[in-house]
Amino acid sequence: MLEIFSDTSLLLAIGIAFISTLIQSLTGFGFAIVSTPLLLMVYDAKEVVVLLQFLSVVLDTVFVFFVKDNIDWHFLKPLLIGSVIGHPIGILIYLFVPTIGLKIFIACVILSFLFLTKIYRKQLTETSCKTGVVGCLSGILNTSTSMSGPPLIIYLTSTNRDKTSLRATCIAYFTIINYLGILAFYLAGKDFSFAIEQSIYIVPFCFIALWLGNKLFPYISQKMFNRLVFVMLLFSALYTIYSAIN
Repeated sequence: MLEIFSDTSLLLAIGIAFISTLIQSLTGFGFAIVSTPLLLMVYDAKEVVVLLQFLSVVLDTVFVFFVKDNIDWHFLKPLLIGSVIGHPIGILIYLFVPTIGLKIFIACVILSFLFLTKIYRKQLTETSCKTGVVGCLSGILNTSTSMSGPPLIIYLTSTNRDKTSLRATCIAYFTIINYLGILAFYLAGKDFSFAIEQSIYIVPFCFIALWLGNKLFPYISQKMFNRLVFVMLLFSALYTIYSAIN
C-alpha cells in the first residue's frame, strides 16, 4: 500500500478519480467527462479508455444500489431499445466519418442546444417515441465518440425531471451501457491487466467519494443541481472542441 505514495502518476489518478466520482455521485453523470482529459496527462490514451470503462462498471454497479428506488424503469425500456438500434449505426460512423469533424459537430450541437434552453423555456413532454430517439442518438454517440451522456442529460433536464429521478435513471442507463462496452472490449481481445492493476488502488478512494456525494446530494437544491448539470455539459462541449483541434 505504501507504494501508492511513491508513484506520482497513481497519486494523480487517484485524485482525479476521486473528484470525478464525487461529481458523478452528485449529478448522475460526469465521471468520464471530468476524468478523461485529466487522465490523458497521466496515462496512455488507449489505456485511459479501458481504465475508465472498467472503473465505471465497478462504481456504477455499486451506485445503482444507492439509487435503485428512484430509477424510472418504464422510461429505461424505450431508451435502451433505441440505444441498441443506435450502436451499429455509431460503429459505421466511427469507421467512415472523420473523428475530428464528428466531434466538432457534436460539440456545436450541444452548445447550440444549451443556448436554446436558456432562451426557450418551454418544457418538453416525455413520450416513448422521443425517449427512443434519444436512446438511439445516445447509442450512436457511444460507439462513435464514447460520449453517450449529453443527449440523455439534455432531454431529461428539458422535461424538467426532478434531480433525484434524473440522477438515478442516468446511473442505471450508464451501468448497462458500460457493461456493453466491457463486453465489446472483451470480444475484441483487449487486455484488462493494466486497468485491473490500477483499479485495485483507485477504487477504494472512489467508494469514499461515492459515499460522500450520496450524503451531500440531499443538501443540493434543484436550482443548484440544474446549474451544475449545465456547467458539466458546457465543459464537455468545449473540451470536445479543444481535443478535436489539438
